[in-house]
Amino acid sequence: AREQVVATAGDHHVLGRLVRRQAVRLGLNQFDQRLAIADGADWIYHQLPRTIPALDAFILDFYHLSEHIWLASNTCFGLNSQKAASFASELLHRAKHQGVTELLLILASERKALRSPGKRQALQELINYITKRMGQCDYPRYIRQGWQIGSGPTEAMCKVLTYRLKGSGMRWDRQGAEPIMALIALEQSNA
Repeated sequence: AREQVVATAGDHHVLGRLVRRQAVRLGLNQFDQRLAIADGADWIYHQLPRTIPALDAFILDFYHLSEHIWLASNTCFGLNSQKAASFASELLHRAKHQGVTELLLILASERKALRSPGKRQALQELINYITKRMGQCDYPRYIRQGWQIGSGPTEAMCKVLTYRLKGSGMRWDRQGAEPIMALIALEQSNA
């Protein structure tokens, strides 16, 4: 597996161009598998297919899905309650092993049973979040393929990249930050 790290202080358009250049440089279209794991941010969802159109899968990071499930569960059944924990755990298990279609059916049924408008809204927001990202949530298939479903290594790399910039007493402007991040990215890459 190759690890290619890129970084920029620019916006998502700048990052998109940078990723596209690196994908061409590495010959990404010739790889056996081309996967992306990311949080559910809309800008990533729209940017990635334009940047790397030959992806085999664009995976919603399971941890980010779990954050949304836990938020809705805690809202509906009480913060840190046993019922919230049981409901969230069941939903996550089903998402991972049966897929999100099953999950959506459970959420719709539970939403109908609730009377509180706030609780119904919390579940509807979760349903909307998952529905919008269904194509990124085929966790049973990803697991069968042996693919990662979490972006932990990427999240950790983000901390490594910015540590030098955010350390105690550090002050950087964009002009100074950009080359430091490029050097750290180069050092962390094994491609």
